[in-house]
Amino acid sequence: MATRRKTSEDYRREWNEIQQNTISLKSHVKARLKELIKKYPDAKIDFNSKAKEFSHIGIESLSTYGMIGYIEKIEKWSAEQQPVIQKEIDW
Repeated sequence: MATRRKTSEDYRREWNEIQQNTISLKSHVKARLKELIKKYPDAKIDFNSKAKEFSHIGIESLSTYGMIGYIEKIEKWSAEQQPVIQKEIDW
């Protein structure tokens, strides 16, 4: 059984698929960040900055990796504000 070598068309198709996935991921990450900013406007994202101070233009200028970092900060802040306490059940 012989394996077929990739052609330039195969590489181009793969490249285009990766580009489309990248665009899709960025749009999902951006939507999640906007959702969290709206839900937790008082979340601290920097030493003196809160989520509500983030402008639409500021979000657009961020890289996808940067947006993910801010999502992590807001989620961490939210978890600190609402600790989950495990209850025991008596039998």
